[in-house]
Amino acid sequence: MGITANVAPKAQFPRHFVTFTPKINTMQNITLILFWCLSHTLLFGQQATLFDENTVGRIEIFVRPDSFEYIYTNLINDEYIRGDFFFTYNNQVDSFKNIGLRMRGNTSLSAQKKSFKVSFNEFDEDGEFQGLRKLNLRGSHNDPSMMRERLFYKAWNDAGMPERRSAFVDVYINGVYYGLYTNIEEIDKRWLDRVYGDNDGNLYKCQWPASLAYLGTSPGPYKALMHSDTERAYDLKTNELADDYTRFAQLATTLNEPVNADYPAKISAVLNVESVLKSFAFDVATGNWDDYFYNQNNYYLYDNPATGKFEFIVIDTDNTFGVDWVNRDWATRNCLNWYSQSSPRPLATKLMAVPAYKQQFMDYLFYLTNNIVSPNHLFPWIDDMHALITPSAALDTYRTYDYDYSMNDFHNSLTQTIDGHTPYGIKPFIENRRNNTLQQLAGLVSTETASEPAAGFEIWPNPAHDIIQISNSQHRIGEVQVYDALGQWHRTLHLSPTADVHQIEVGHWPTGMYILRSEVGVQRFFLVGNGQ
Repeated sequence: MGITANVAPKAQFPRHFVTFTPKINTMQNITLILFWCLSHTLLFGQQATLFDENTVGRIEIFVRPDSFEYIYTNLINDEYIRGDFFFTYNNQVDSFKNIGLRMRGNTSLSAQKKSFKVSFNEFDEDGEFQGLRKLNLRGSHNDPSMMRERLFYKAWNDAGMPERRSAFVDVYINGVYYGLYTNIEEIDKRWLDRVYGDNDGNLYKCQWPASLAYLGTSPGPYKALMHSDTERAYDLKTNELADDYTRFAQLATTLNEPVNADYPAKISAVLNVESVLKSFAFDVATGNWDDYFYNQNNYYLYDNPATGKFEFIVIDTDNTFGVDWVNRDWATRNCLNWYSQSSPRPLATKLMAVPAYKQQFMDYLFYLTNNIVSPNHLFPWIDDMHALITPSAALDTYRTYDYDYSMNDFHNSLTQTIDGHTPYGIKPFIENRRNNTLQQLAGLVSTETASEPAAGFEIWPNPAHDIIQISNSQHRIGEVQVYDALGQWHRTLHLSPTADVHQIEVGHWPTGMYILRSEVGVQRFFLVGNGQ
């Protein structure tokens, strides 16, 4: 039915809270619906997008008031209540009857501004809305700017990582404006199929204390490690009935083997190392510390049947771009000593002990810092999004309840310290993190790709998916030698001496970083595959 693994049996809750008819039949809600209809033009069935990045959509949900009050006041995050859903986009309305609504979050449950999850298949196993089964409505109550999480995924997507769709929305429940929210796509079988082209594998949601420390070769101890009284630290989200952790135990066992000459071949056979290194670099570049590497928290592992390897996926990225709760300066922290030393972090310590992997991590971090998580790239988007959401923030009274954030705080959060847990404005953090990263990497990476390309030798797009183009405008290049991130020769490209631009199909190459050497210079590009 879509209830998460920490749900107590439904019989433990008052029956009327989960079995009422989806028809809205109370006088209070009839009044709300009539008011809503008078103020909107209903065009049911419209396929308006939930993830238009340049608008603020409107989500309206109607549920039984007594049921909503019950889950809201009792902080119940593991039980859905029934309701109806309306999404307004460009004055057109799409609707879905018989949704499930529940609270979401753990520590954020106690916040005054709540976060919610919407399920379209909780009470209808075939239910979907615009191709989606679930939505996450995140309140950003800790963030005076209300945009840090979306900013992370903006950079993430721009670098060609597995796409995470998100958008700003205004949320109304029973006619009451609950404020501006970030609508984030659910990591589920629909997302897996869209991104990896296969959703049959095991998907594990990994939360504290999910360190991937070695617990033995059998699956039992990994199942038994708990995040809470009712939820596993490595919580299986697909194929739950089989409850098979055999491959998970194999991953942990291989990961924790001694690092020697055979280690790269062993670990790369069961893990998409590239996905880990890129994610690690993103966390450093954006100051994301509530992650695997520092806090053994907030990631998914997907056992991808198409490749036979586990994919690493970052989630819950609100503690980024200068937010701090653990008394650390994330703008100046050494990028090569980012992960915590207080307990095992084999995904960091083991992979960084392989020189080629460490170099790949540094190269990718250098690329991100110069091209993606950079002032030139992100500041215009930040300004545009701030202007877009200002009217909603001004009306969002729930935004003010947790930390008394004023509109001045909202505006100043881009450039100034606001309070103890936001010691940096977003823009100063990006600048400081960039400057410190470049200083810390000085002499450890080649700057060839960050400087002006050699005359007549340039590669685009970078990162690439299926095709790269190589310029040869001065007709000086005959052959290009291609090496992988480990420095191993991959192939030779023969360029025509009469063509200005050469188009190379690379979609069948393994994902990763490639080094291209020609007679006139060296270039690098990152291949992320077909959306992977």
